[in-house]
Parts: sequence; C-alpha cells; structure tokens
Amino acid sequence: MTNPIPNIALVTPLKDEFNNIDKFLDSLASQSTPIKCLVIVENDSTDGSKEYLDKISSIKNVSQFKVININFEDKTYRVGKKYATIIDTGFQYLKKQDFYNSLDYIGILDCDVFPEKEYYYKITNFLKSNPKIGISSGLTYTEEGQLHIADPNFVRGNSRLWKKDCLDQAGYIIAYTADTVSIALAHLKGWKTVTLKSARVVSREVNVRIANSRNKGYHAYYRGHTLFYVFLKSMYLVMFKSRAKMGYEFFVGYLNAIINQKPRVENQEVRKYFRYYLFNKLTNRY
Repeated sequence: MTNPIPNIALVTPLKDEFNNIDKFLDSLASQSTPIKCLVIVENDSTDGSKEYLDKISSIKNVSQFKVININFEDKTYRVGKKYATIIDTGFQYLKKQDFYNSLDYIGILDCDVFPEKEYYYKITNFLKSNPKIGISSGLTYTEEGQLHIADPNFVRGNSRLWKKDCLDQAGYIIAYTADTVSIALAHLKGWKTVTLKSARVVSREVNVRIANSRNKGYHAYYRGHTLFYVFLKSMYLVMFKSRAKMGYEFFVGYLNAIINQKPRVENQEVRKYFRYYLFNKLTNRY
C-alpha cells in the first residue's frame, strides 16, 4: 500500500524578486511531492514583481495558487515584525479556506530559496516518522555549495515546515525574530524542532539580509534573555570566535535596550522560556 500524498501549503514573502520568481516557481514545479497551495504575499515591489505575478494564473505541481498584495508605510526591507506580519497574512488566508482542515503541513519558503527536488518528500517523511517533532527544515547552501554559517541545528525560517497540528497548537505571533519565537512556542506545547541535514535548499541571498549585532542584542532583550546569558554569549564571540566587534555590539545593543526600556515580547510564557534558556539548554529540557 502506497503512502498517501501529504497536503502541503506554503507561504512565500516576496518583495522585489523579479529575477528569482521563475527559478523559484520552477523549483516547486520540479518537486517530487506536489504542493496543495502556494500563497505569495507580495509587498511594495518596485521592480516589476507585482505585475509579473499578475500574469500567472496557475503553477505546475501546485493545486491552488494565490497572490496577496499588501503595502506598508515603511517601504524598506525589514527582517523583524514586518516580515512576521507578511507571513501571518499568508497563514490567516489559509485558515479561512475550506481546505484548511485537510492540510497536513504548513510552511514558509522564501522566494530566493530553491529546494532540491526531493526536499518536501524528505521533510514530510521525516516529520511523519517522528511524532514528537513539530517543525523541521533542511540546511541552506550557497549556489557554490557552501553551507550557510548559521547553526545547522537551528530550524531555518526560510524553508521550514510545521505539522499543522503543531502550528494550530503553538500558534504564530508577530514578533521580532519570529522564527526563534515560534520555536519557543512549539517547545512550550511539547513539540520538538529538529533539522533534517540530508535535505537542502540553495539560496542566492545567504548572509545578505542579516540583522546587525546591535540589533541582535536588542532582539535578545526583546525575547527575554538574561544579562548573564548575553554576557556569556558576547564573551564567546570575542574569545572563541575572534569576533570582538560583534561581541561588543551585541552586548551594547542589549544594554541600550535595558537603559531605554525598549519593548519586550508580550507573551509571558515566551519571555519565561528565554529567561531560563541557558538552563534549559544545559538540562536538554527542549
């Protein structure tokens, strides 16, 4: 008896990706596992992306295709709440569709990310074989075949897949570093998050759109990390990674957030999760 084809829905944020659209859609058309629904959330493109998408009515290997156009007062690229708002727009659209309850998996796939042919076959089988894992992704490589410098054990936001049950239970909140926060939400509901290192995607934009270290210091404060944790991480960057400026800027960004009493994530469970982040890591709680 053959395994049933999983129902997968993907949300794709898109801004000024005219040169990537065809390659992106081709990567989906070539997937060995078909896609139930693709929702592209286009925002404020000025390079012809919006007009190009208007001409596309269907995509090979994708059963249902939807483009949502939204606009922001801030037209610049942002990796924080703006990005999370775009993703949430796609999720909210999916929840209103008649087929939503038939979905098995819901994911994010950035338009500058191109999954290998077997990507969704590998990820869905991995998730199905591991009932406790709620979110997974493969690893991101450059076009030259080099692995992205990010932690290979961190489930990537640009190509991740949730079990629908996990996303329904844990939710998705609009927040800075929403990728990291959504992992915390899943852990708090008892789900594990694990990368599948045999699955891979290629991205042209690897390391281009990365928040600076001072912003990362604020983001650590925003999530609820302690001063002690941030100090240790700063020292690690300075002493073991030989990145003195990065460590300094990270620490200063955190201190500035304390002094200026900047906003923190409102979800108290999430803040508690990150307050005890180091202890939980050391005890393998999550």
